[in-house]
Amino acid sequence: MDIVKDLALVDLLCTREFPAEHGRTEEGMGGPGYFIARLGPGEWPSPEDCYAYETAMIGRFTTRWGTPLRSGTVTLGERIARGEDLSQPWTTLTAFAQDVRTWEATGTGRTVMLAVADQDEENEPQLFVVVTDKDWP
Repeated sequence: MDIVKDLALVDLLCTREFPAEHGRTEEGMGGPGYFIARLGPGEWPSPEDCYAYETAMIGRFTTRWGTPLRSGTVTLGERIARGEDLSQPWTTLTAFAQDVRTWEATGTGRTVMLAVADQDEENEPQLFVVVTDKDWP
């Protein structure tokens, strides 16, 4: 688990040009106005390690950008269930996480969101970062 490497990845995503089309990227996935990348190792030694790493990343981002906004995705999920067409990265974010922390990445014009994908009880949790220039819907 290399937090320095993950911080460098977030820095890169805050400056890299967004892909013109939705799809896989070198870091994970992306499209017009967003990137989504997994942080941490491919597999966690235990679920608790994922949450501890999330806490460490929250601390680093808070030092950089201040106190995060904490949001839930339940309302977004309800809007999707009613047939509203939300764009990416919101549909993906809503599918895998209920709790999101958000920072404005100073000087980049981008928003950084951190979320643990833990909605599927059959799979171990995974930590994801979303970098976007889109406003929360």
